[in-house]
Amino acid sequence: MVSVNLDKVTEFGKIKDIWTDDDDQSGLLEFVNNVVMNMNMFDEKNNNGYGIMLPSLSDIYVLVSTPDFPFDQIKNTHNTSMEKFSLSNKQFVLGYIWLCPWKLKKENYAPYHFIKFIDSRISGLNIAKYMIDKYEECDEECVLFPYEIDSKACGYWKKYLHKSYDIKSKNDLQKMITDFDFKTGDIKWDSLNELF
Repeated sequence: MVSVNLDKVTEFGKIKDIWTDDDDQSGLLEFVNNVVMNMNMFDEKNNNGYGIMLPSLSDIYVLVSTPDFPFDQIKNTHNTSMEKFSLSNKQFVLGYIWLCPWKLKKENYAPYHFIKFIDSRISGLNIAKYMIDKYEECDEECVLFPYEIDSKACGYWKKYLHKSYDIKSKNDLQKMITDFDFKTGDIKWDSLNELF
């Protein structure tokens, strides 16, 4: 497996801050066409197509490749179809975070921001965790949590919470929910709770 230093070969930020009028737009167009406007109802990975992200498009956080990104090395070592990468080696969207429009502020805690959906488009590079870390670095006053964890994503979030918050059991999860003062409606983690 190839090791990639994402700090050296990617850029992270909101779509409106990454692409300017002078930039090559091919990476953004590929993302809009193949993810945002994906109309294929038989595509199992199509969670956010059909234009539902369009109203929030400019505020979606993306991790994009720079010209130094090692696509050739990844093509041979990761279980990823590389056809979609052929359009643009510059500013190709490797992953994205679509945030909920609200933040939650609890007394004595940093504000919580919630993920509506997060996805990485290349497996094996820990892109989702990297994006969460970058987001929290950019806004040091916040903590980023998933709002809703569905059955397809609970495996990922179980591993993430184990590594990031040492959550190993249902009791640990309940303690975390209590410690962060989450109330009914703040989060929808029933599927994750059932996994423990």
